[in-house]
Amino acid sequence: MKTISRQTSFKLSLRGMALVNSSHALMMNKGLSFESKDGVAGIYQEIVSSKSIPLMRLDNFRRAGEKARLAMLGSMLALADAGLSTGGNAAIIGWGGEESMSENRAYFTDYAVNGRFLGRSQLFVGTLPSTPLCEAAICLNLHGPVYYFQSDGGLDAVLTEAESLLSSQSAGQALLLGFSRGELLAMLLEQSGDLHDFSQSLRASDMHGIYNSLKKEAGNCSKRG
Repeated sequence: MKTISRQTSFKLSLRGMALVNSSHALMMNKGLSFESKDGVAGIYQEIVSSKSIPLMRLDNFRRAGEKARLAMLGSMLALADAGLSTGGNAAIIGWGGEESMSENRAYFTDYAVNGRFLGRSQLFVGTLPSTPLCEAAICLNLHGPVYYFQSDGGLDAVLTEAESLLSSQSAGQALLLGFSRGELLAMLLEQSGDLHDFSQSLRASDMHGIYNSLKKEAGNCSKRG
């Protein structure tokens, strides 16, 4: 595995950020929150009913798995948080370390119990960590690179990867989708002429902590101009 030295400052600016789980969703810049007892689908309906942000057509939302729904909703909210109604050529980079273990476990457990013809083998099941990312890209009509980034370097390593990608691509934005313990952290980043300090000592599994830390840092960046 490639070793990446620790870096805390990047030529990246945080345009929009959203945190989504099965009970609520938060948006950084707009300060909006949505809650529901009916899971991610219920949160989506709350957003639709509120008419508070431009909606994108999530055509595959109903048939998607839980992680794909989180990816779709989180991407839509992060773009809307940046004042955008489309991501255009934005890239999507997935991270978090969980990969698709829960989906694979459910698939093979069902296969063992129900066999080849009655189990999930008859359906399209997202057992790759890149599947939710691709579902979000298709649903939101994004045309940039889409891939899952695996590293032991935590958030700093992902930011290093995003900075490297954006410096070599014509597309100027990247959506970082971090999955951990049923939560998704979506961050819309773009190239910046100035170095911004994203230093924090939080583990990748603490999505709420990272959200609050970066929200504060985004405010500091805007004050510094």
